[in-house]
Amino acid sequence: MTADNLESTSALVGIRFPDGEYTITVAANDRLCRLVEAPPLPAGVAHPVWGHLATHVGKGVTFSEFAGLVGAPLDAGFLYGGGSLDFRESIRLDRRYLVRGGITSVVSHVGRRTGPFDVITTELDLAEPESEQWISRSCESYIVPRRRG
Repeated sequence: MTADNLESTSALVGIRFPDGEYTITVAANDRLCRLVEAPPLPAGVAHPVWGHLATHVGKGVTFSEFAGLVGAPLDAGFLYGGGSLDFRESIRLDRRYLVRGGITSVVSHVGRRTGPFDVITTELDLAEPESEQWISRSCESYIVPRRRG
């Protein structure tokens, strides 16, 4: 990687995605719970995996737009590097939530076999529209191969 590339990837930290929104319907939650054979949940409560799904889908940018934002072609070979979920309270069904967040970290590496790549971490909040307080936070890391040169 060149110094220019390192400067441009570090400039990604702090970029905010456009705010989005997401509503988890009873039908969508029932379908998900059947698919993953989830145990019964309290009435009106969504399965916790929606903390990831709702933020990822509702984040205000498509994956194609995300790829463009981080300066990588869609066919670069993106990998999901992992993630974590934090909850302040249960996610409720049929409630509109705000989705907001952005890029919080970029760490550049050079692998012997893979060559240069970045680990780009995003933090996405599912928040109450009235208070704007987050109730669920999803941190996701993507491995983004970079072209040699």
